[in-house]
Amino acid sequence: MLVTSLGGYLYFMIFVDDFSSKTWIFFLTKKGEAFDMFKDFKALIENQTGKLIKAFRPNTGEEFTFNDFNDLCKNVEIKKEIIVSYNPQQNGAAERKNRTIMEAIRAMLHDQKLPKLLCGEAANIVVYVQNRAPHQALNNKIPEEVFTSKRPKVSHLRIFGCPVYFHVLKEERNKLEASGKERYIY
Repeated sequence: MLVTSLGGYLYFMIFVDDFSSKTWIFFLTKKGEAFDMFKDFKALIENQTGKLIKAFRPNTGEEFTFNDFNDLCKNVEIKKEIIVSYNPQQNGAAERKNRTIMEAIRAMLHDQKLPKLLCGEAANIVVYVQNRAPHQALNNKIPEEVFTSKRPKVSHLRIFGCPVYFHVLKEERNKLEASGKERYIY
């Protein structure tokens, strides 16, 4: 059964850089949006790095095999390495990343007793944290650091679902009301 996220999304699509293991996640309301998301991702990478995508290894889903997708890859010289159906071992890094993300989403939602509609927010957090955590395949280097050559800051990270307190301005309370209100980070 598909779960619709808070943002109204049913699917997510990840891109994993083979060199750095950095992951990007995009959310889709329908699988047909994959082509536009790929074009957005391609533009993002080219603008951030000044480099071109050399190869793309999608699964055999319809969203990756139609003519517009093939034409784009051919025109910009992206080698499209389609994996054989029912043989996810050919795309092991992405398949493993997908599985790890799903396991972490499930653990986060169940641990904090949160509704499933927060799955998109949890997925974003998982990818964000994984990009800033040491990775064994990189000799314990950090994917974000390998990709950008800059060490990311992590002091702002908090536990998913932890309480935080917001200051209530004097003008918005009377003398006996609390000066802070409790909320939760999701």
